[in-house]
Amino acid sequence: MPTSLPGESRAGSGFTLLELIVVLILMAASAAVILPSFTSGLQGLELETSSRDLVTRMRRARSDAIGTQRVFRIILDQAPQDSAYYALANDYEEEIERYPFAKGTLIEIPPSQSLPLKLSFYPNGRSSGGKFLIANQQGKRLYVLVNPITGLGRVTRELDPGMEWR
Repeated sequence: MPTSLPGESRAGSGFTLLELIVVLILMAASAAVILPSFTSGLQGLELETSSRDLVTRMRRARSDAIGTQRVFRIILDQAPQDSAYYALANDYEEEIERYPFAKGTLIEIPPSQSLPLKLSFYPNGRSSGGKFLIANQQGKRLYVLVNPITGLGRVTRELDPGMEWR
């Protein structure tokens, strides 16, 4: 086993400055390629989370309507600064709480409807029903469907066969 005495150096035992710079440049280039995919994936996850939160709040509106024997509403709208939001409101459409979607989120509704979209939840457990689309700037799209008979909402990536966007 070769040994070296104090003060002596072994040739080839370290990295040169040029080698370190080349490795750093390669790491920076690979990070520049990989980082945008993480960002778009994170924004897609953020869209899914906010749409599921919306459905959870719809369930709350339905439960509150049944429990208090009063109508509750979820009102969806697009603010002028391109920021979408929804609000839990009472029968007189007075906001109880407002929840913003992530920046750049868009609400699309069928051509037969207009914003603000109002979904009502009644004391008998039913709802006014409805469907709309939540999309982000990266092109991820999620449909939110509210059944008028059961009053329950769900999130889906595609419309069911035979269901039209009207």
